[in-house]
Amino acid sequence: MQRLDRYLVGLVVAHFALTLVHASSHSALQLLPTGLDLVFILSVIMIGPIVGLLVLRFSRILAAGLLAVLLAASFVYGFYSHFLAPGPDNVTLVLSQTWTVVFVITAALIGALEIAGVVVAAAVFWAAAKTPSEPAGPPA
Repeated sequence: MQRLDRYLVGLVVAHFALTLVHASSHSALQLLPTGLDLVFILSVIMIGPIVGLLVLRFSRILAAGLLAVLLAASFVYGFYSHFLAPGPDNVTLVLSQTWTVVFVITAALIGALEIAGVVVAAAVFWAAAKTPSEPAGPPA
């Protein structure tokens, strides 16, 4: 496994762990997602990146592309939900409670991890695209 791959794995694992803490703060603050929000959160933010890591064992280029798209989509969704959209999920509107600090800090850190993940995934994708998949044959 190459160095960039290890960075990507570390970022995805940290993202998953931090997302679990953030989900706990959502639960404690009774900000529970429903409907399409819940489907998006579970599939794209939680499960998708883990699946991307499994794909990394078999295809660097596919995994890196998948992870770049998933993490970018996660960032856009989270940034909009937590910082732009009015509503109970906005970090400026969350009631002041013990879990509020955890909610706000984890929202910001998850966003930073997602941006870093997109950058590293793009670098892995670029490196995989430049690397020939088969050894060069003898000159013709």
